[in-house]
Amino acid sequence: MNHHRVQLVFFSFVILVAIVINFFVFLPYVSILFLALVFAILFDPLYRFVLNIFGGRGTLASLITVVVVFLVIVGPISFLGTLLFQEASDLYVTLVASGNGGVNQSIGAIHKSIQSISPGTNTALLEGDIQLYLEKGLGWLLGHFSVFFSGILKITFGLFLMLLALFYFFRDGRTFISNIVDLSPLQDVYDKKIINRVMVAINSVVRGHLVIGIVQGSLVGLGFFLFGVPSPVIWGTIAAVASLVPTIGTSLVVIPGIIFVFISGGPLMALGLGLWGAIAVGLIDNLLGPMLINRGTHIHPFLILISALGGLAMFGPIGFLAGPVLLSLLFALLDIYPVIMRGRNPKRGKSSRSSRPI
Repeated sequence: MNHHRVQLVFFSFVILVAIVINFFVFLPYVSILFLALVFAILFDPLYRFVLNIFGGRGTLASLITVVVVFLVIVGPISFLGTLLFQEASDLYVTLVASGNGGVNQSIGAIHKSIQSISPGTNTALLEGDIQLYLEKGLGWLLGHFSVFFSGILKITFGLFLMLLALFYFFRDGRTFISNIVDLSPLQDVYDKKIINRVMVAINSVVRGHLVIGIVQGSLVGLGFFLFGVPSPVIWGTIAAVASLVPTIGTSLVVIPGIIFVFISGGPLMALGLGLWGAIAVGLIDNLLGPMLINRGTHIHPFLILISALGGLAMFGPIGFLAGPVLLSLLFALLDIYPVIMRGRNPKRGKSSRSSRPI
């Protein structure tokens, strides 16, 4: 008995050491594997559709789906990320190195307009605050994005690794989940419920809120570009985050843009941008929301906003996605927690395969 206990202690120690070592081995690639897993969950319906077309040939279906994901998601995001980094760099140089840059001229125009309306208003502090916040915000943005743009070879390798992981998640997702279910000490029914709830939550949060935010941010950026607002890519990115704010959403960015256009371009231009914001941006929730948001998962938009901002602070740009996904995981686990705590024994035991693949 003592010998058996020694064996168990030694074996547990070896497993713990192996887990710690492998944790540090995989740590540099956690963000890549995370993105691949999220894309695998989001595009699983497309993979199943392609798989049915090609008669169950998983390798070919996985390859085709990965190509589609690259063309639809990865390519445009990489292009927009490059534009955002370049625009932020130019604007930061303008703020720091050029005292008479276009941004300062714009702030000066706002100052003159305020003085013409209310001559006694002191706007010196306002001007300084605007420039200070812009410098700090752009400095943070460049500090995080410079990691991704520090080397073409590193970016290319990371992208290739993510697509390769996505391919295997599509092709071998059922096997991966089966192994997780077998290793879990929970009953098989609980494992399946947790996995399904997590998938539903991720689909709901990412498709329903983040995708709508990205679409609204893109439309805001396009509108700012059409009506002559400087740095439209930056403001579109800010609008994508602001869209998560309950009730007011992108109006936090659109309304100041309308005021800027009114001061610099006149009332007709401001009216045009206002109509663009109301029609092209304001109706997105009503049009895309019912199609993308899964009604079975309810997470308050304010919590999604906090999780996205916290994710950005903790993980960098990928945190905009990681924060809400981790929040959805927590809600999925809390949702199934009362069922497990009641201790009801399901009729089915552990099975060798999970009913739902990634």
